[in-house]
This record gives sequence, C-alpha cells and structure tokens, in this order.
Amino acid sequence: MRKLQPRRTVPDVAALYSTLARNLPDGNLVLFDHDLRYIVAGGDDSGAGLAPAGCQGKAVRDVLPPEIAQVLEPLYRAALSGRRAAAEVACHDRWLLVRAGPVRDEHDAIVAGMSLSQDITDTKQAEQALRGSRDLLQEIIESSSDAIVAKDLEGRYVLINSSAARLLGRPADEIVGRDDTALFPVDQAGRSREADVRVRSRGESETAEEHVVVDGRPRTLLLTRSPLRDHDGRIIGVLGVARDVTEQRRLEDRLSRAHRMESVARLAGGIAHDFNNLLTVVLGSAEILLDDLPRAYARRSDLEEIKVAATQAAQLTRQVLAYSRQQVLAPRLLDLNGLVGGMESALRPLLGARIELALDLAARSGAVRVDPAQLQQALLNLVLNARDAMPGGGRLEVVTRNVVVDEAFAREHAPMRPDRYTTLAVRDTGVGMDEETQSHLFEPFFTTKPGRHGAGLGLATTYGIVKQSGGYIWTESAPGAGATFTIYLPWHEPLVAAVPPVPEAAGAARGAGETVLVVDDEPAVRVITKRILQRSGYAVLEAAGGVEALDTLREHPGPVHLLLTDVIMPEMNGREVAQRVRGQRPGIRVVFMSGYSPEAIAHDGLLDEGAAFVRKPFESGLLLQTVRRALDTTEQMTPA
Repeated sequence: MRKLQPRRTVPDVAALYSTLARNLPDGNLVLFDHDLRYIVAGGDDSGAGLAPAGCQGKAVRDVLPPEIAQVLEPLYRAALSGRRAAAEVACHDRWLLVRAGPVRDEHDAIVAGMSLSQDITDTKQAEQALRGSRDLLQEIIESSSDAIVAKDLEGRYVLINSSAARLLGRPADEIVGRDDTALFPVDQAGRSREADVRVRSRGESETAEEHVVVDGRPRTLLLTRSPLRDHDGRIIGVLGVARDVTEQRRLEDRLSRAHRMESVARLAGGIAHDFNNLLTVVLGSAEILLDDLPRAYARRSDLEEIKVAATQAAQLTRQVLAYSRQQVLAPRLLDLNGLVGGMESALRPLLGARIELALDLAARSGAVRVDPAQLQQALLNLVLNARDAMPGGGRLEVVTRNVVVDEAFAREHAPMRPDRYTTLAVRDTGVGMDEETQSHLFEPFFTTKPGRHGAGLGLATTYGIVKQSGGYIWTESAPGAGATFTIYLPWHEPLVAAVPPVPEAAGAARGAGETVLVVDDEPAVRVITKRILQRSGYAVLEAAGGVEALDTLREHPGPVHLLLTDVIMPEMNGREVAQRVRGQRPGIRVVFMSGYSPEAIAHDGLLDEGAAFVRKPFESGLLLQTVRRALDTTEQMTPA
C-alpha cells in the first residue's frame, strides 16, 4: 500500500518564495493569501516594490495608498480565482508593471497568489514622449493651410488633414479608405495614379502645377508628391502636399494682362502721336487746296475724299491715344446721374425696339472728376457692345452706385485700392463670354464680330478713358449669362446740381495782323501751320525748338502776340518753352498743341487750369478759332 506524503503547508511555500524574492535580480516578488494579506515581500527598497519590508501579515489596503490598492485588489482576486492578469501602477514618481497569477500546490489547488512588479518608468516615459511627438505631428498637420494626404500602395487614402477635406469638399471619414477614382473624374484620377506610381518607382519627390476639377470646381493646385517610407526605409505609399493657388494664378494672370496692355499702350501711343503729325499735314494741305480751288473744279471731290479719310484716320488715332491714356482730357467735377440721364434719349434709338433700356440711378450719386465728352464716349462704347451681344433682343441696364471697396475686394481686383468709388455699370442679357475672350477684351483691335464689322477699338478706348480718369473697369460674364461692365471712378462729394457739358465752339476767326510764333520740331507741321495762319491774316515766326524760339524773339524787334507750341519736343518741351518765352515777353498768350497730353502740361493726364489747347491733327477752322479766342481774352496770363 502506497504511503501518503504529508500535504505541504503555506509556510513551506512561503519559505521557498522568500528565498526566491531575496534573490531576484530584477523586479519585486510578493506572495499573498486569500485574505489579500502579504505572506512574502521581497526586492529592494528603491521604490520599485509595492510591499515594503515588514509588511508580512498585513492587508494590501493597510500597506498601500488607496488609489494603488484599488488597482491591485481586483488584480489579486483575479489571481486567487485562477486567472493571470497585469496592470500598470503609478507609484510615487515611478511606473510599475504588475503581473499577478495563482500559486498552486501539487494537487492543483490554489493556496496563494503571487505578483511580480517591474519598474517600467523609462519605457513609460519613452512612450509618452513618442505619443507627444505624434500628437505634435498631428497638430502640425492639422494646422497646416496646405492640403496633406497619405496614400498606401493601392492608392487608398490613409491620412487626410482638415485642409485637404475642405479642398475636396467632403468629410475626412468619407475620403479615408477610398482612392482617386471615387473622388475625381476618370481622366484626372488616371493622371493622379500615374504620378503616384512614378514617384514610388523613382523614389524621388516631384512638384508640379495641376489643373483639376474638385467637387465640380476648376482649381489650380501646386502639388508635391513624395515617397512615403517606413522606419526601415521601405516605400509604403505616397505623401501629397497640395496648395490651392487658383486665386494667386488668377491674380498673376490679371497683372500680366495689365502689364501687357501697358506695353501695347505705350507702343500704340507713340505710333499714334507720330501719325497725328502726318495727318496734320495731310488734313491741312487738303483744306488749303479746297479753299483755293474753285467750286466747279473737276477734281475737287478727290480732295474732299482725302479730307474725309484724314478726318477718319484722326478719329482712329484718338481712339488709340485714349487706349494708351495719352489723349488730352479736360476733366471737371460733374454729377454722374446727370450725365447718364442726359444720354438716355440718345441711347434708345441706338438699341432698337427689341432691346429694353432701363436706368437704375443711385438716389444721390457722388460726383466724379472726368472729361464729360470722354466718359460719354466710354458709356456709348459699352452700350453699343451690349447691343451687339443681344442680336435677338434683350434687356440693358445702366446702373450708378456709391460703393466702398474694402481690402478683400481690392486684393481680388489688383491694382485697385480700398476707397470710396462711384460706379457706372452696364449690364446686358446677351450671349456672354468665356474667360479666354474676357482676357483679351480691352486689347486694341480685338473683336469677336465676324468679318470686318468693328475695328476692335471700342472697349480699348473705354479702358483708356477710365484708366486716364483714375478709375478701374471690371467685367463679369459667362457664356449664355450676359455680361456686366462696371466702371469704378474716385468718389467726390455730390454736387448741388449737375454740370452740363460745355460744347466746343465751332468755326474759324481771322487775324488782324497779330504775330504768332510757331514752335514745332516737325518741319512739315510748321509749314502747314504757318500757311493756315498766314492765309487768315496773321504774321508768323517759326522755330524748330525752344532754343531757336528764344533766339527768334531776341532778334525780332516788334511785338509777338501769341506762342503756338508743340508739347513733345527734344531738349525743351512745350511747357518749358512757354515759361522761357513768358520770361522775355510777359504779356504773350500761349496755345499748346499735341496729339496727346503728357506730363509736360498735365498731371495724371489733366490739363493745367486755363491752358489753351488744340489737338493734332486739327482742322484749320478749329486752330484759328482757338488762336483767336486766346488772343481776345482779357485775362492776363500768369507765367507758370
């Protein structure tokens, strides 16, 4: 018969575990009974242990702080019930990992519980630092105004920040896990896929500007794709950083157009000025011949055709000069509502019965400082353009308003400045225009009319008039949606009453033997001007420039009543000639002539107060009338 061995008691187990606890190289070993009282406690006293020396026989809650006991008691009970478990415990300034399990005898009965605690403070601190770095990285990604996305090797989105979600127009949870085919048109998704594959295969970043359609909107993105690598350097996807540069490119394009138009304007102005000198000779010579030839002369009609053609060419050059902002303006403060209202009766017949004209004028429009005749021309050009855009009829509105342009609007409409403006808008219900057409609207000789209809100078002229008046003009249009042209002019205090335009007097006047000094660097212009004046009873002196004019005055013993001088001349411009001449002859009258008004006699395109002016090419009647009026004035001219 087998002899039964005596059952091992807990003290026998305790003796064994006490020996182990004292010899453990790392960690703290404790043994506890079913009443959660310590049987064995071992390890050092560095703080890594949860059972300090002398705690044998004491309950866990009597030895440890309540917050630690609340964590360990459930862990210990689980161990006494036969389950293994673990928990992290903060003890003083350390972190401990406590693992607990049952202690069984040879009959598999649970006689006690055992726990082993290890100091994981360094590991915990490293995890917290890593978590902090990840949180910081996430904050950086989220705070970026650029769209940031990450895709896996299958092209699925695995990360997306808020900026990217806003750009794509969808919540992030609707994007993560999907690929480009679910977000973009097929061709666009295909191009994106090809670019991702190229970046992964090359292992290099690439940056490109891409024109895409996002949520139904055309956008321009500056997109950088980079290979996404894991900690071992393996490529696991693609990282994309995109910046929406749509508005920036639109602004750059607008500024580029403005610079291009400025260059064309300078070229056009120079050509028109020289051409005006030639037309002055042609027109003046034709008039002299017509005046000399008898009415019955058989070839008289040919000369009249020459005069008509020269007059039409002069009108053409005036339009070019308007575009180049080099024409002469005679601005003054006037009421915009009065000017627009005064044109209503003239505009209606131009539109025909199929186009409805409506005026929507501000209750009290601000005053504007403009040349009334030129602003009327600008409005007429816009109305005629609107009429041509409505061949089947429609509605045309002319609207005036007082507005305040803020910083945001000014940034979107550079080089406009924030300020108060009075606006004049022409709105039609016509065929509208695409962006490409709008980009060329104000260029000279650009026209959408078929065949030879229109010279393409109407809107270019309007642009020049508005710019020379210190204003801006903007267009809003889309195919099939009509168009709105809005002129912004600097606002001035409203006038008490509208100032009606003063019509120019017509007709010629003869001289009474007065002496006129003609100064012009173009010999042909001097010759024709001299002949016109002499034939009308004036004595004429001539000079090719300022120095020669001063010499002529010194050598001429008699009086010189009037100086007729060109503005743009080498060495000494017209204003300087006038100043020097007035120094020698204080009472002399002065008339300026030019194809346009430069800074020599105008500031920002405006004539000096009281300056007499005749525009080239001039008809003889207008020249003589201007000279006569200057001579007959009783007001003493003040030297400039």
